[in-house]
Amino acid sequence: MLKIDNLHLTFNPQSVNEKKALRGVSLELAEGDFVTIVGSNGAGKSTLLNSVAGIYQPDRGCIVLNGKNITRMPVHRRASFIGRVFQDPKQGTAASMTIEENMALALRRGKRRGVSRGITKKDRDLFREQLAILGLGLEDRLTTKVGLLSGGQRQALTLLMANLIKPKLLLLDEHTAALDPKTSEQILDLTERLITEGKITTLMVTHNLEQALKYGNRMVMMHEGEIILHVSGKEKEEMTVNKLLLKFEEVRGTAFSCDRAMLA
Repeated sequence: MLKIDNLHLTFNPQSVNEKKALRGVSLELAEGDFVTIVGSNGAGKSTLLNSVAGIYQPDRGCIVLNGKNITRMPVHRRASFIGRVFQDPKQGTAASMTIEENMALALRRGKRRGVSRGITKKDRDLFREQLAILGLGLEDRLTTKVGLLSGGQRQALTLLMANLIKPKLLLLDEHTAALDPKTSEQILDLTERLITEGKITTLMVTHNLEQALKYGNRMVMMHEGEIILHVSGKEKEEMTVNKLLLKFEEVRGTAFSCDRAMLA
């Protein structure tokens, strides 16, 4: 379904600030796979997602989605089939627009038309139906400006919008990191429910090692631009944070170190 083959990316090449962000990253996802990605600071996690989304163009290697090579495809063309939720709840929505206007944009993502064509009754019925899934009462606030929502409400809306038209691939880049622990847990539970029910192929970056083991059917660990560990199935189910840290130490010969990492 998704095939990332030998991806290399260097920032500021041939300068004192040269940084090899990706070093031959290869990863394959079958349809419906939910893969969590963890790693130390600067490991290349977000860079990998940005490459898949089209923000960065790799130096070499290729990205194939559903049999189509999208390595050089521009971001706006990928937006029609790749859903994305960012760390900052403000990044995935337009604050000055209403909930229904934001959802209308998501509904027309990748199509050559906008909200200027008008929001129909059928659209609003769909929006209410989908918003009711969140259990936040937003289905009764369609004309509320998104800027008035809390961070958790806004992130839940962004997640719903990313899945309004089922994407071929969903990218989650630390999408709960800016939320308080309780709200973060609620958003993650919602995430798992939407992904599981929709059978949506997903890549999720997180700094929380416990979350990485709890969610998804596969987990990869990155370090210095490489995938150094891949666990799935029974091995993942039985993996603990302590075992994961020991595995990292076995592979790299040094203790795991990350200023932003959370063990639980």
